[in-house]
Amino acid sequence: IFPPLLLALMATAAFLPPAPVLRPRIPTARYRASPICAAASDAPPPDADTDEGEAPRGGRKDRRRVVRIAWEKLVRWSRSWRSRNRSDVLETTRKVVVLGGGSFGTAMAAQVAAKKPDLEVAMLLRDDLVCRSINDRHVNSKYLSEYSLPENIVATTSASEALAGADFCFHAVPVQFILSWEYFIIC
Repeated sequence: IFPPLLLALMATAAFLPPAPVLRPRIPTARYRASPICAAASDAPPPDADTDEGEAPRGGRKDRRRVVRIAWEKLVRWSRSWRSRNRSDVLETTRKVVVLGGGSFGTAMAAQVAAKKPDLEVAMLLRDDLVCRSINDRHVNSKYLSEYSLPENIVATTSASEALAGADFCFHAVPVQFILSWEYFIIC
């Protein structure tokens, strides 16, 4: 039987990574740390009069520095490109379909419809009574009946009618009902 401290040390040693193996430095004549991207390097070109037997000074640090500088330039370029080419997806969207008329589908449809009043938001439902209540009174009578829905939400039980001309389709059907929905959409 091992003492508790020895057991703790053995358990800790089992999860520790192995000790790093030290590798000998490669002479400068055969190896020179080159920048990953020449355009990203702000460092002056290496001197030609270095000793051949001398090991590179901070080769790994130099490479890390070059990579960091290149990464910073890439991030700056990306930010400037995004600000110049900023486009809103909703500007070009004309119709969105939400599959499902439960509380989650209704909330998603209401959120999208509220963002853009001239956007057509179609909800594909299975229940005809809920479909009529959304179209007539703009209220989901089964779920979230205390909330009124935006005027640009239209509910239907026809998959072909709902999906015709849609730019985006949101799936808000619980997993346990997906098989019955596949049959519903295909028919």
